[in-house]
Amino acid sequence: MTDLSPDGQPQLGKHRIEALVDGIFAVAMTLLVIELRLPEHAHLATEAALREALVELLPKLMSWLVSFFVLAIFWIANHRLYSYVRHADPGLLWLTILSLSGASLLPFASAVNGQFASTTGQAVYTGVMIWLSVSTLLVARHIHRHPGLCAHPMSLGAYRATMVRSFGVMSIAALALLIGYVAPGKANIVFALMFTLRPLGARVERRYAQAAA
Repeated sequence: MTDLSPDGQPQLGKHRIEALVDGIFAVAMTLLVIELRLPEHAHLATEAALREALVELLPKLMSWLVSFFVLAIFWIANHRLYSYVRHADPGLLWLTILSLSGASLLPFASAVNGQFASTTGQAVYTGVMIWLSVSTLLVARHIHRHPGLCAHPMSLGAYRATMVRSFGVMSIAALALLIGYVAPGKANIVFALMFTLRPLGARVERRYAQAAA
């Protein structure tokens, strides 16, 4: 029998949604590599021809690299958020599914961005990144505002840190789009800035913890 929360909402075990999260992220991360293939019609009889074909793959390789680590970062974020959760409710489930829809769409956006060095391709990629960021932020807000779902409530500092990381990703994605107008196909390097967001979020969380002490 499903347990009920104090407000009458069903409390659902979190393990099945975590398994779904792991499965979809694993499949999405695997699908990214499908675009990394040499042209089937190409004549690669010489070393020079092979090197030329590999050089032509560099935009797709860059898109794969960025997208793989983007998915890894969002998977870690989901794992971190669900570490607070004891039970899920329908709201949390649907918000998580919204996040997963963005993750499942990223291989398509990555393929478009890698194949077409254009502002439109960058816009598609940026849109999916913002989708992922917003849905992750909504999951965090739901967990923070419903402590009854949690084994231990999410602190204000942890929530603010998630906000900083989510808005940081959105800002980086918007910056990549702007750069894409000037230098199409070269904006993905900006996503390396995402690796600065984890220590920045940790600093915000520590600051709130010190203020509460």
